Amino acid sequence: MINSISAIIIEDEKDAQEFLVSILQKDFPNIQIQGIYDNVIDAVHNIQVKNPELVFMDIELIDGNAFDILDNLQTHDFEIVFISAHSEHMERSLEYHTLNYITKPFEPERLRTTLHRYIKLKERLFSKQKYTLLREFMLDSKLFLNTGSEHVVIHLKDVLKCVADGNYCYFHMVQKSSYLSSESLKYYDSLLETKGFFRANRSTLVNINHIHSIYKKEAIILTNKERISVSVRTRPQLTELIKNFA
Repeated sequence: MINSISAIIIEDEKDAQEFLVSILQKDFPNIQIQGIYDNVIDAVHNIQVKNPELVFMDIELIDGNAFDILDNLQTHDFEIVFISAHSEHMERSLEYHTLNYITKPFEPERLRTTLHRYIKLKERLFSKQKYTLLREFMLDSKLFLNTGSEHVVIHLKDVLKCVADGNYCYFHMVQKSSYLSSESLKYYDSLLETKGFFRANRSTLVNINHIHSIYKKEAIILTNKERISVSVRTRPQLTELIKNFA
């Protein structure tokens, strides 16, 4: 059993504050609320002082936004749950490795599901001192792909693999469809490295949730039976991945 989880709420709407507190107090007594703040200045100061493990953040605040808070912190090692009425911020939120992005008016059950998964996975990894790998398992996220003519919304959990095509990148989906993004694989490698994607070789990222088996650490077999070669350079990372799934 893990110890209590320290949390801070950053929200400038009183009703939203009370609603969130009521859910946490009723269903998650091990999440200890250390404070509630409604502005950027107080939020930055108290995050630095109290060093919370979990932060619930509204995007739009009275004196700025949540990204101003994060940009004013040199580093952060807490998990973020964004709660916002503005879905247009979702793509930027991925840059901060958010645990989840919940839009208002949010459904309590979605928040509960997110926190139950967080606690369950933390308990599993805590004994192995692999807590930093927790983010790799949190795939309840969306991604906006710039295809040149439009932005297409996809669910990361539905991505099988990402394959480089020059300065572009193909997203191959579970449903056998694919999307060509105008961004490079290098861009997505950085963006998705804490979202459960593994760089198998120079041209391919694979979704670890769709790995069926690993053959002699030389190849990854996906759930659609496709074989992805693993480069010599990335085999040490694959070995580490196997250890943490054992």
